Amino acid sequence: MLSTAALTRSNRGIFTPRDTGSPHNSLVTHISNLGQIARLDFERCRVAGEVIYAVESDALPVSQQDEEARIGALAYALKKLGNAEDAAEFIRCLNEICEDGDARCRQTVASYYYHESAERGTSDILKEMGLLAMQLASFKSVIEVSETDVTTTAFDKDFGGEASFVADDEDKADNIQSFVREEVETIRRMTRGRRRSACFVHDEYAEWLHDLETSGANIEDLDDAFAHVDSLNQYDEGGAIIVMSSHERTVACGCIDPEFTAEDLPERARHLAGALRRDYASGIRIEDIRDEINAQIEIIFPVSGRMGNGERFYSYANRELQHLTRQVLEAILDECEQDFHLRALRTNRAYRQFHKTIRGAKDTKVISDAMKQAYEARQAGTLPLKHFAALKAAATLQRERLQSARLSPAAFQLINEINFASAARLRYLSWAFYGNNQPAHPVHQLSAQERSRAWQALKARRENFPPLRKAA
Repeated sequence: MLSTAALTRSNRGIFTPRDTGSPHNSLVTHISNLGQIARLDFERCRVAGEVIYAVESDALPVSQQDEEARIGALAYALKKLGNAEDAAEFIRCLNEICEDGDARCRQTVASYYYHESAERGTSDILKEMGLLAMQLASFKSVIEVSETDVTTTAFDKDFGGEASFVADDEDKADNIQSFVREEVETIRRMTRGRRRSACFVHDEYAEWLHDLETSGANIEDLDDAFAHVDSLNQYDEGGAIIVMSSHERTVACGCIDPEFTAEDLPERARHLAGALRRDYASGIRIEDIRDEINAQIEIIFPVSGRMGNGERFYSYANRELQHLTRQVLEAILDECEQDFHLRALRTNRAYRQFHKTIRGAKDTKVISDAMKQAYEARQAGTLPLKHFAALKAAATLQRERLQSARLSPAAFQLINEINFASAARLRYLSWAFYGNNQPAHPVHQLSAQERSRAWQALKARRENFPPLRKAA
């Protein structure tokens, strides 16, 4: 998606204007030096830290209030509860509870009771909501109390003491004043002695994904679920996640390329980049990797020593080359730590073994067996779901490579025989190909992808009988 200008080596040159001391002149000069496509990328995308993102909107945007109130609609209740009477009672109680609240309050309350309904049952939740609605309705029938009266009776106490608020009259336990006193007393107890209280915010999306995973959903459904959740997230520069409405979302377009790449290494030290990536993926300790790199750099670019005639030397050029090489290799190491695949190879031995088997496979049957073992490891808990999804993508790509590869001489000869076989020969080949009817037949010595192509040629040949003429 992201392109570069003709004279730009990486996308860092697109999104990072050169500082000339004047912000306006820097921006104008930067835009004038960009190509047409690179300028479109610069104007459409934004940069947050090292992440390039773009804000996209739907064709028919809706207001934030309407978006938040969807969860409290009758149609949504019917979908969640599955019963028309329960849904109607749920909405009636929700209207009573959130009568004086806004759309955000309605969304929070509905989300909480939907979650409780899934765990405790709909009937219990409806009963609880009905009782709460009745209690709130009884509060409205009490004689109104002015704000100043409540303030003087409830908040003029000394919060630093140990005395607690007690209702003046036992017969007025349901009075709004006693309710306020109890709330204030609860808050005072939690914050007494410079204590602070906090709780985790309920994340229904994470719970939904967890329920899908535990219920045995297939990998396609899980991929769609993760993509849906990711589309609702916006990442800022500090790493915080802001849940956005469906009519506006951020789409990650990529990352800023590092300032140094392997191309910046001196020619004699370029092999160190590949060795660094291999050692990192193999799980070697970072300290050992750095020690090995320093030893190699000292050998490649010696700063001081003795020449063949015994004279000592000191090279300032090699000292600068050592400094540059270390800077580039540190940038490559940081890039490795941010790469999901390399990090998975480093931290998970099972993933490393499965991926090595899949990428080195010459037969699709080997890939299928490896994925079966990976699924068993996923069920046993030794392979995380995200690593299993990455293995599935690697297996799909390797199958495509093998199926599109050039046929072996034996497979090419067999398919050529099928294309010009008679009806009797086609019947024999169909019998010989199937199962273990003819184990000595050359088709059983082929790889799984070549046997599949032979079967496809045989099927197409039987459908397009009579035999083809050989080319002159």
